[in-house]
Amino acid sequence: MKNKTETYIAKTFNGLEGVLMEELQQLGAKNCILLNRSVQFEGDMEMMYRANYFCRTAIRVLWLVKKFTFENNNQFYKEVFAVSSEKFLKSTGTLSISTNTYKTIFKTPLFASMLAKDAICDRFRELYNERPSVEKYNPDVQFHLHIFNNECHLFLDSSGESLHKRGYKIANHPAPINEVVAAGMIKLSGWNQDCDFIDCMCGSGTIPIEAAMIALNIPSGFYRKHFGFMGWKTYDHALWKQIQDEANIQEDVAINFYGSDVSPRMVEIARTNIREARLEDFIHIETKEITESRPERTPAFVMINPPYGERLEVEDIDQLYKKMGDTFKTNYSNCQAFVISSDVQAMKNIGLKTSKRFTLFNGPLECKFWGYDLYRGSKKNEQLR
Repeated sequence: MKNKTETYIAKTFNGLEGVLMEELQQLGAKNCILLNRSVQFEGDMEMMYRANYFCRTAIRVLWLVKKFTFENNNQFYKEVFAVSSEKFLKSTGTLSISTNTYKTIFKTPLFASMLAKDAICDRFRELYNERPSVEKYNPDVQFHLHIFNNECHLFLDSSGESLHKRGYKIANHPAPINEVVAAGMIKLSGWNQDCDFIDCMCGSGTIPIEAAMIALNIPSGFYRKHFGFMGWKTYDHALWKQIQDEANIQEDVAINFYGSDVSPRMVEIARTNIREARLEDFIHIETKEITESRPERTPAFVMINPPYGERLEVEDIDQLYKKMGDTFKTNYSNCQAFVISSDVQAMKNIGLKTSKRFTLFNGPLECKFWGYDLYRGSKKNEQLR
């Protein structure tokens, strides 16, 4: 399997498919196809390892082991039974199966999962007179079944835990931005690491940490201890070490990263996470009201994830967003700013003309991600100077 070309699906959030495809292509993935909330691509096992370690906007990477159609339960069982699961799963190992179904003969996804589990375990009994056991949490091999119109795609989950769990988070904000979304926002914004990066509502520090990782070329999987493929019989430790050694991590960059928050508790949480990521030499954090924030030098790049009023109650959300807009206009002349929020009505109170607009999802919440070019007075006046 090491050099054999296989088909994979990298999952992501709605709105980040194009960013993910670009990442995969840069890593060497072949025949990339944009799908809904995912990208299909081809490559060998090395490419699969690389996608897990380097892709900032992938949630998980699935290996397509088999695709088949079936008319009844018996056919489905036989097709799964025929899969050579013993190539990657030990007879004494553990497995889990999750299933998504749509317009199929199965009344519930759970029944399909149980039938697939029986087929896999019966094959092991026949071959070795023993069978693997089911383990819901941290199994050696995680199977995913996607069944649509009685066509089944059987995948192995090479990632295990969602790839947004980078490994640097010790503590979290009550309404956090997802790490994959944060990285996707930075990629979409067009920031090219040539000016200071500021988050003046930093919460637990996710956005500045992701920005610093991008600038320093720290892989998204750098802090993680475990990936799903490490439990497979085919796991190649030497190859994995080779992939890790490909990372060209920078020791320093000519820009700084700043985070601030009005809450001292959030600032301490951000500091804890930044220390865990070993980025305290690069990211400066302090307790500060947004109206007091300003760049040390310009131009600078600002990106914030303010309260939406969904998961965090805000006394006057319209006034908060107006305060954000006033601060941008007054303190951040000759800078760029980006704001993500699910409250479009509140965003209108920023009162500035947008230069870029995207729709993204932060978890289940549909959000607008808007960019602003900031000038003192009008853009025309700035250009005349």
